[in-house]
Amino acid sequence: MKIGNQPQGQERLNTLLQTQQKQAEKLASAKRINSAADDAAGLQIANRLTSAVNEASQGQRNLYDGIGLAQVYEQSLQNINTDLSQVNTLAVAAGNGIYTDADRQALQQQAQGYLDNVQNTLQTASFGGVALFNDQDIAFNSGQSNLNLKVEDVGAALSAQNVFNIDLTSQAGAAAANSTLTQATEFVSGLQADAGASINSFAEQARNLNNQQINQAQARSRIEDADFAQATAQKASADILTQASLSVRAQAGISQQQALQLLA
Repeated sequence: MKIGNQPQGQERLNTLLQTQQKQAEKLASAKRINSAADDAAGLQIANRLTSAVNEASQGQRNLYDGIGLAQVYEQSLQNINTDLSQVNTLAVAAGNGIYTDADRQALQQQAQGYLDNVQNTLQTASFGGVALFNDQDIAFNSGQSNLNLKVEDVGAALSAQNVFNIDLTSQAGAAAANSTLTQATEFVSGLQADAGASINSFAEQARNLNNQQINQAQARSRIEDADFAQATAQKASADILTQASLSVRAQAGISQQQALQLLA
């Protein structure tokens, strides 16, 4: 004589326990997909989106480094331009007919101080150990492409224009220096404009990457993140059914024992 249906009841209880465990895992991780068994296709898509999100994040960091370098480069150029403008002012002053040779010699010494400042800027300006006044294209990988910042060997260019050999001790020398310094400041100002354009380009690309990262992160969230309200409700339901199943099984066990005692 067979009392109850133990195998079927045990199978039902095992299913409920598995459901209970899965819902608890979703609530603990806040993820709908915790393994390939939950949603194999969804996990593959979520992993690709995670890779894209990480790539965009690193690309933004690279571009912000590029912006920082370009800003230091542009500011260094501004410092050079300021010193050259001061020297140009002295060159104009040296053309004053009432100045004596001693006066012009004093102006020459003052100008040399500004030119020494320019030389110091050219030799020491750097960003993260990268010298800023060498002819080179500095590349920054955005993840989708490389953006380049071109920096110039400004020292060589100014030397070629004879900026560091100006002579303010005569009116003729002062006039020649004025022409030279005007060209030099225009050259440096052009480099500043190029650096500013690069800063704007890097910033725009970083904003685009940020928008992409947000959209990709949202798409990944819709795929893999758990619906907390739904997971909570399903776990509560599984808890109730599990307790009910255990209670029924316990009651059935007591009834079987009573029946066997009566038959005996």
